[in-house]
Amino acid sequence: YFSGSLRESSGINAEYGGELAVGGPFEMKNTKGEVVSTETLKGKWVLLYFGFTYCPDICPEQMELMGDVTEILKTEHGIEVVPLMITIDLERDTPEVLDNYLADYHPSIQALLGTEEQLDSACNHFRCYRSKGKSYDDPNDYILDHTVTQYILNPDGKTVGYFMSTRGLEERVPIFLGHYERYKALVEQVEQDTKEKLSNLLDRALTIVTFGIF
Repeated sequence: YFSGSLRESSGINAEYGGELAVGGPFEMKNTKGEVVSTETLKGKWVLLYFGFTYCPDICPEQMELMGDVTEILKTEHGIEVVPLMITIDLERDTPEVLDNYLADYHPSIQALLGTEEQLDSACNHFRCYRSKGKSYDDPNDYILDHTVTQYILNPDGKTVGYFMSTRGLEERVPIFLGHYERYKALVEQVEQDTKEKLSNLLDRALTIVTFGIF
């Protein structure tokens, strides 16, 4: 398994702040056949992970952490998060297999499936490494090596942070909250700036009407 070199390639310490130099548009379907894409997710905070159901230990651990982060953010901070797992195992991970797998984890977690082209595109955008290992007696008995990183997407669909596989729950929640508070402050500043501009325009218009300035 690989954690990747996101920090080095992005040029910033994006785990704690700033916009990550990875991520991009994607469109897939959940196990109900509903389209889930960067467009349908606009306005929502997202935790995104690439994994597969036959993963023996790493993915189950990451699913538990994703569920725990989602639950703490909701119950203790009032923050709704959409947790997603994009399967990288298109041969074995059917909708039924994925539903059975996710039944053991937080009920908010959704699994996404796509075509090979859609998966390649998403992996390229998020720099997710994946490689199919060798099978022996049973052609369906193989393992997949992959990047073990959870990405944080803000309501604009931008990747603003990530959790390396070594981050525990006690670190993940504060990291997410840091991104949340920075985004909230930015939105409030933009709204304030907009109000001031509108106020200035209104004052100008009233001046023109009152004094006949053209």
